[in-house]
Amino acid sequence: MERLKALLEAGVVTYSDGKFFLTPLGEERAASLLPRKDVRCPHCQGGYTFSVFPEAFALYHRLVEGRPLPNLDYDQGFMTESDVFSRVAFLYERGDLEGQDILILGDDDLLSLALASTGLPRSITVLEVDRRIVEFITRRSKEHNLGITALEYNAASPYPLKEHAFSVFITDPVESEKGLKITLSRGAQALKRGGALYFGLTTIESSWHKWYNVERMLLEMGFVVTDILRRFSAYPDSDNHFDEEFYDRTMMRRLMDMEFPLPADADWFRSSFIRCEAVEEPQPLVVGEVVFDTDFYLDEETMATPKFV
Repeated sequence: MERLKALLEAGVVTYSDGKFFLTPLGEERAASLLPRKDVRCPHCQGGYTFSVFPEAFALYHRLVEGRPLPNLDYDQGFMTESDVFSRVAFLYERGDLEGQDILILGDDDLLSLALASTGLPRSITVLEVDRRIVEFITRRSKEHNLGITALEYNAASPYPLKEHAFSVFITDPVESEKGLKITLSRGAQALKRGGALYFGLTTIESSWHKWYNVERMLLEMGFVVTDILRRFSAYPDSDNHFDEEFYDRTMMRRLMDMEFPLPADADWFRSSFIRCEAVEEPQPLVVGEVVFDTDFYLDEETMATPKFV
């Protein structure tokens, strides 16, 4: 945003009707630059396709109808259905789906329903702070005999299940450093030695310095990073019904002191999907109850996280 503002002030870029354009000066300066070429495959997401699960994807599409919309107080926002199933395909390829005991912490994406639709996991457990989502997953599970256990739980509270009992742990954590430390620690409490820890992380709300700190946390807890799928998951405005209320509660809206049309016409919020493996029995950095306050969600880098009202 600072660089964009500098370009605007220098007269290189102009803003009109919700879009940014190069000015004549910008066109002149850009004449010597080669246009960026898209080298990503248009047929898969980071090398993964869910076309091998057509029946499961069709069932998932039906299961999520009437889903709860995001509660901004919990920093919710769900990804596209196709990106959810790209995650399913990735788990399957890495051996973390079939016959596995899977724990999901926070499931507004309803990944549990997608995983259960394949019929491959041995068990699926969901810990979720939002009672609406717990009730929705439970209802869909009973209607379709999916066998999912969904429990109401706030990650700031002590871990409620048997420790080191799961083989796979999946979460999309809040990206404050405090929130990341607590959430990943719950994963360390959940997983057995050799277990797989999956989580999302962006470069929108996390600098490389924060990524460095996250990697140090993972090493201290006994994990090694095995895979990072860059910009693997999108969270579109239209699906989530993100409107003025959402944007007005974010830091980026205050820094970007101009009006722009909503919903956004591009999937601007994308996260990388990270897989780690426990090379020893994981040791959490945080145990027991912690204070549940704004620091759980917010730090100086959380640009797109809605603040409490």
